[in-house]
Amino acid sequence: MKEFKINEIKELLKEKNLLEFNRDISQRHTNSILESVNQCGILRLPIIGDISEFDARRKYVIVDGQHLCNALTTDPIKHKKIMCIVKKYNNKKEVIKDVAKLNNVQKTWNDENYLDAWYKFGKDNIEHFSNYAYLWNTYNHIFDGLPCGFLVDLYSKNKELFREGKLEFRDVKFSDKLAQISFMLKQDYNKGAFTLQGLRNWAFNRKFKELKDIDFIKLEARLKLAIRNNEDKNCNGRDDFSEFIDRIYKRV
Repeated sequence: MKEFKINEIKELLKEKNLLEFNRDISQRHTNSILESVNQCGILRLPIIGDISEFDARRKYVIVDGQHLCNALTTDPIKHKKIMCIVKKYNNKKEVIKDVAKLNNVQKTWNDENYLDAWYKFGKDNIEHFSNYAYLWNTYNHIFDGLPCGFLVDLYSKNKELFREGKLEFRDVKFSDKLAQISFMLKQDYNKGAFTLQGLRNWAFNRKFKELKDIDFIKLEARLKLAIRNNEDKNCNGRDDFSEFIDRIYKRV
């Protein structure tokens, strides 16, 4: 435990001192926490990381509690000092594991947060960095507009391992082709989440359960024709769309 002066906390909240892979600070969330503190007091302490072992530029960083710290600095007269939990870290991998674990328990991070975190974590996570870089680029530049969670489902073997920094791909070429068709459905026909998940479910079932190949040129052509003919008008969910795809794909 260590007590930090409010000016020290303000310094930690400067952009140059925030963790590269932690979330941006939301003023709305800050206001909500300040209201809670005023009503109930401080219910849990911020966690400050001592990263001097591997970062010569910074000694302390906020590992958990950015919004709480930001809220408390708005009233420096009432909150002159803040008691914090301090933990010493030997490398960035230990830091990001704690950040991910804390946010996973609190259910406040989504797949985009995890992807951004492990990508910005960089080459210290060398065993899996190239996979995160590939998926990050796919999400942000190649298929911009497809939901991040959908792409994670499309590419990763296991979502929990993805969140732990151990992203492994199931079949990149297969996922790339599915992503291309999904992007076409969203961009050209404004298809939503249930349509994309229906496509994924059908393709995964055929490829990994039935062990049958997919002719993606045939699949795309038949999808375009069927949708233009409004044959999917009665599809009300992903199962309906999976059955619709199966039907048009198997047509003689």
